[in-house]
Amino acid sequence: MKKSKLLLWILAALLLAGCSLAQPEREAEQEDRFVGFYVVRENEERNGGGFYNNPHLVERGSNTVELDGYGSFNVPDMVLFAEENAVGDPVFPDLEGYSLYILNGTYADGSSYTKVVSNMAPGEAGSNITVMDEGTENILSGTVYEGPPLGDEDWDAYEDRNIWIAYRVYQTSDGRAYLDGGGNSFTGGSGKTGYTETQTYTYAENGETKKTDTIKVSLSLQMIPRLEKLIVTQFDENNAILQSDDLNLQNDRPELHCLPETAWVLVEEVSAEGTERTVYNPPEGEDPVTHDYVPLDDEGFGYMAYLNIYAQ
Repeated sequence: MKKSKLLLWILAALLLAGCSLAQPEREAEQEDRFVGFYVVRENEERNGGGFYNNPHLVERGSNTVELDGYGSFNVPDMVLFAEENAVGDPVFPDLEGYSLYILNGTYADGSSYTKVVSNMAPGEAGSNITVMDEGTENILSGTVYEGPPLGDEDWDAYEDRNIWIAYRVYQTSDGRAYLDGGGNSFTGGSGKTGYTETQTYTYAENGETKKTDTIKVSLSLQMIPRLEKLIVTQFDENNAILQSDDLNLQNDRPELHCLPETAWVLVEEVSAEGTERTVYNPPEGEDPVTHDYVPLDDEGFGYMAYLNIYAQ
């Protein structure tokens, strides 16, 4: 192989693997901050390909690479900026996934805002933002659910060949969110797996007071069975059945209006692993009691849905 062709091959490999998940994270531009994660499911053969083959990548800076016998070379840093969709939410084009990050910015009138961008289910640690004299503490947590694709009765979580990649999301000083291909990968399996990352930023305010901002982001991946039925049964005060409904799982926000005689309500989630039962009293006011459940779509992705139980 000629030296020039070998060099091109090496540089191409570096572009694909130099920022790979196995490498130490790239230091972002000095004014940029880590703000959370964007989680993408890849198959085993295309680990990371969803980012590196994205047609919307743009060059933003470069890294110097030393190659023995060839000298130093500048390798461009390729990033994927978020774009606004039709309703004004940030999305990463041609890269479907789950968001969990926080954006800070300034409106045209000079007022500031903080926005949590997430389409994940809530995590165990919750999410909250605490503003103190010493700085701001940002805690984000989210859960991604995975299960058998529709019709795949032989699906086994241990044999699942999909890889989940938690890409780090950064925000520029002018408020734009982007991915640089760095992050961490993990696989599923029975039960729940998780990953947490914390970063801190210290800065001077008005040239004098030092403050420290902290962001802690926790992710969890949970394997669940496919929900087959959601049955809601109303009982009177003598525990006699008044009415039983097998709700439509395609409706992610079904409603139930209790009968006047209803004393308590039983919600049953039926799957191949058995039945989970939850009991509720009818609400006393206009606000409903909410039952959370997680159905799976055709591909096996889980999402949060809510059953609202009203008094009447």
